[in-house]
Amino acid sequence: GQSADADPTDTAILAATIRCLSHHGLERTTVADVAAEAGVGRATVFRRFDTKEELLGRAFAWELDQLVTRFHAAIDDIEDPYERAVEWIVEAVRTVRNHPVARRFVVDGAALPLLHDPQITAALLTSVRHELDLTAQRAGITFDTATAAEIVARFFASVWLAPDLGDATATDDGVRRV
Repeated sequence: GQSADADPTDTAILAATIRCLSHHGLERTTVADVAAEAGVGRATVFRRFDTKEELLGRAFAWELDQLVTRFHAAIDDIEDPYERAVEWIVEAVRTVRNHPVARRFVVDGAALPLLHDPQITAALLTSVRHELDLTAQRAGITFDTATAAEIVARFFASVWLAPDLGDATATDDGVRRV
């Protein structure tokens, strides 16, 4: 199939999937909901995505790509590697704290099971490590980016799963201090 970027119908279906997940949650979102939200028929959705699981997986990947693009738009003008890494973390924490799907999954109890999915955790670690590798390269330093990526991913997960645990990460400035 074509990439979602090249196909406006795929993009509409993936965006509708994300909206439905934020409204109905993971368990209650149906392909019929997505089709109605996208303004297409169920048959159109199933012609493009073989199963609900494939649709959800592609929607998560599409949304993650959108988020990474927004993260980079927010930080790409920052020259200092350390400040850039900090602001990237601030953006990521702001997203897990405020994204409608992320919030819905915590409320529904669907968040923790996602962190047990090896594909999702691998994608998260790869994304974080990539950013840390760029930071190390720009700073001209060497450090264990694999371990650092795990620590940062665990930080994101804790802020996501337990947003009310304390006040230290309640604001962007708080995240910067942490």
